Amino acid sequence: MPFFSVVIPTYNQCNFLNAAIKSVLKQTFKDFEIIVIDNFSNDNTKKVIKSFASKKIIYKQFKNNGVIGASRNLGIKLSKGSWVAFLDSDDTWNKHKLKVIYKEIHKNKKFVVFCSNEIIINTENNEKKIWHYGPYKKNFYNFLVSNGNCLSTSASVVNKKILELKKIKFSEKKNLVTAEDYDFFLKIAFHGYKFKFLKNILGEHLMHPKSMSNNFQLHRN
Repeated sequence: MPFFSVVIPTYNQCNFLNAAIKSVLKQTFKDFEIIVIDNFSNDNTKKVIKSFASKKIIYKQFKNNGVIGASRNLGIKLSKGSWVAFLDSDDTWNKHKLKVIYKEIHKNKKFVVFCSNEIIINTENNEKKIWHYGPYKKNFYNFLVSNGNCLSTSASVVNKKILELKKIKFSEKKNLVTAEDYDFFLKIAFHGYKFKFLKNILGEHLMHPKSMSNNFQLHRN
């Protein structure tokens, strides 16, 4: 049984997916599995995955009807790890990401979500900036409702046991696409679970024209 299950949803992003998977396989902490949920891509996604020839990779084609939350939910369902780490197929991790998180989990047993900081890269002008997530507040659910999301999916790792215990899933409602991660973290916070925000910069998040998170109109709605 792996310690971490890394869930990667993807659709027609083989040019980014290669780097995402590489960044996981290069982790200095090796006790993990990778679950790629592919929304029946019609590019070279399958070829990219086969090129790794890694037994750590589980590949599943799944029609999500444009709802990325459905792909993440399937990934969680298929996962065998104690902790679920999320990584979008156009993002990458620092090679020490899982090692740092593993140590933090054992130092901070009362927390069920760990979120690190990220470098945000705009592919159109190559502009880079650091996004600092958090902070955690005592009444964190109320804080999230009042202030909006302060986490990143690709930067977050969640205790699978609490997801099963409270039957917490990503929303599969189409009107919550791009905000399904906010809804997901709200559900966890609603039950009073604690979040730990790390100062470490452990990943890179790409902003590009095809990125769902770059669809500001959809996100605002």
